[in-house]
Amino acid sequence: MATQVINEKIPHPVGDSVPRVDAYDKVIGAAQFADDIQFGPGLLYARIKRSPHPHALIKRIDVSKALALPASKQL
Repeated sequence: MATQVINEKIPHPVGDSVPRVDAYDKVIGAAQFADDIQFGPGLLYARIKRSPHPHALIKRIDVSKALALPASKQL
């Protein structure tokens, strides 16, 4: 059995023009981005509270304003 040699150009990441296969979808507005993904109606959001002082020890956080919101679940 003879070995068949295929003369196929190996793509190089630098210096070669690479066709953008997603360009058409982006132009017509059909491309799906991470912000377009729906995770469902039960999705909860969180916010991180950080200390304005570097290396400070956080002893307590007043969560009364957050708990007063009607949609807050639990902290």
